[in-house]
Formats: sequence, C-alpha cells, structure tokens
Amino acid sequence: MKWLGYLLSSIWRLWFLLMFLLVFILFMPALFFFTAIVKNEIIVAKLTRYWSKLTIYLSFIFPKVEWEEKLSKKEQYIICPNHVSTLDIPFILAVIPAPLQYIGKAEIAKIPLFGYFYKNNSVIVDRANRRNAYSAFLKAGEKLKMGINMCIFPEGGIPNSDIYLKKFKNGPFRLALDKNIKIVPITMPDSKSMFPEQYFKGRPGIVRIKIHKAIAPNSLAEKSIENFNLSVYNTIFEQLKNYEQ
Repeated sequence: MKWLGYLLSSIWRLWFLLMFLLVFILFMPALFFFTAIVKNEIIVAKLTRYWSKLTIYLSFIFPKVEWEEKLSKKEQYIICPNHVSTLDIPFILAVIPAPLQYIGKAEIAKIPLFGYFYKNNSVIVDRANRRNAYSAFLKAGEKLKMGINMCIFPEGGIPNSDIYLKKFKNGPFRLALDKNIKIVPITMPDSKSMFPEQYFKGRPGIVRIKIHKAIAPNSLAEKSIENFNLSVYNTIFEQLKNYEQ
C-alpha cells in the first residue's frame, strides 16, 4: 500500500504547485505595478504575504504559531529560522505580520517571470563570491533602514535530511551587530516531514512554528559574532529537542 501514499503525496504536491501559480497570477498585476511602475517594496512585501497565506491555506496547510513575544511595529528585525524545506519560504512570509524580504540564492532569480519579482524585491547573493556576499549584506542593511525586515536562513540553505541542525554561518549575526538590530529565532519542526525533497512524499496538515523572543545584541553577555551565533543556534536546537518529547 506504500504506492498509494506516494500517489496521494504526488497529487497533493501538484495541487500545492497549482495553487502557488494560480495565486501568483492573481497577484501579478499588483506585483508588477508596485515593482516596475510605482516602486514600493513595502507594499510588494505585504502583497507577497497575502499571496503566501492564500497559497498555504488553499493547500490545506494550517500554521499553529506560538509567540514568545510579539514583534514591535516600531522596530525592524532579522528573522533567523531553521531551514528544512522549500515550504519554509512562503510559510515564514505568511506568519510574520510585518514587511519582509529574504537574502536568497542568485539561482532563483533565473526562474522565468517569478525570478523578475524575486530579483527586484529581495537581496540576491552569490555565496561563492565573497565580494558579492559582502555587498548583499550591505544592501540588507539599507533595506532595514527602509523599514523592511530581513529573513536570513543562517544554515545557508537546506541541509541534508540526516543533519539535525546545520552549523550557522556568521553573516546575519555580523549584520545584526553592525546595525544594532535584534534577531528573532524561529523554530519549525514539521516542514521536513510535510514537504521533503522527495516529490513522492509530503502531506497537508498542521505545521507548528515557535517564534522566539527577539535577542538584542546588547543583551549578550559577550558582544561578539560567535556568541550571538551560538545564542540563536542553541535557542533553536533546544526547541527542536522539546518538540521531540
């Protein structure tokens, strides 16, 4: 009967893709207007949030969000979630009630049509090029000044399925210290099983998400990149362990 599960998973993932594309087409005129004609990245961020919410709900994915502390509308943050699935990107957009952009891979910008909006409303980084990566973080600092929150996956990408939590890169923590910006750790334990890399696996349902209290650079016992990195890593690691119990 395993083949039946594979079939149902494949049908559901196809449904998810169709919902993603249909909602994208629905929002595309407004996205184009505020990207190419009247440039307003905050409005685009809000549109993207509603696009993501519609996509996940129409795909029968229901977030169960636990907040340790609500975000302040008067502050900007660097959002740092663990990264286990492509589902993480629309999921974070859907649950964070604030203008948000990503630091993301340059390869995504090559996707026809979608890549145009992605390239113009995100910070693109070529991680193989150190100079380009540094420029991307400078650009992310400018976005924060504009009132846009930045989401950075500190693992640097989706790790192999056998890795529990990959070692974090220092980029987001260097940016947070340089700009004196709080980091919000986010723990997502269910995305890996709900939307794994294998196309014939996956399911709809409830997805848990824990949005931790923001960590300010000044709250650290030792104000260093390494200590900031470790503090956020441990927060997510311990929460993942708690979910297993």
